[in-house]
Amino acid sequence: MKVRKENRILTVDETDKTFYLGEGYDVVELDKKTKTYKVVETATGGRTYSVAEYNALKAENDALVAKVADLTAQLEAVKSTDMSRDEIKAALTEKGIEFKGNASTDDLKKLLEDSK
Repeated sequence: MKVRKENRILTVDETDKTFYLGEGYDVVELDKKTKTYKVVETATGGRTYSVAEYNALKAENDALVAKVADLTAQLEAVKSTDMSRDEIKAALTEKGIEFKGNASTDDLKKLLEDSK
């Protein structure tokens, strides 16, 4: 089995795998076509991250959390205003708009929107 940390590649015994993963070595295999090492199992032990890297990831995470909250609110707004098929049919009938009985819900919604 081969392990890699930065530019160092070692051949180690399978029984030492946990030790090397804890030391920050990734388990790798040689891709014969491209003649490069591909990471099979990553390790986090022994790796450190700079404050700048941490702050960049935290800022990205905060932005994504805010975006998820915004999209969730938009989805809830759409769900709360979404009418059922029967409600759409009733509204079209009330307005005197004729429609096919086998028309799709999307077609019925479009008819209702066009009538506004």
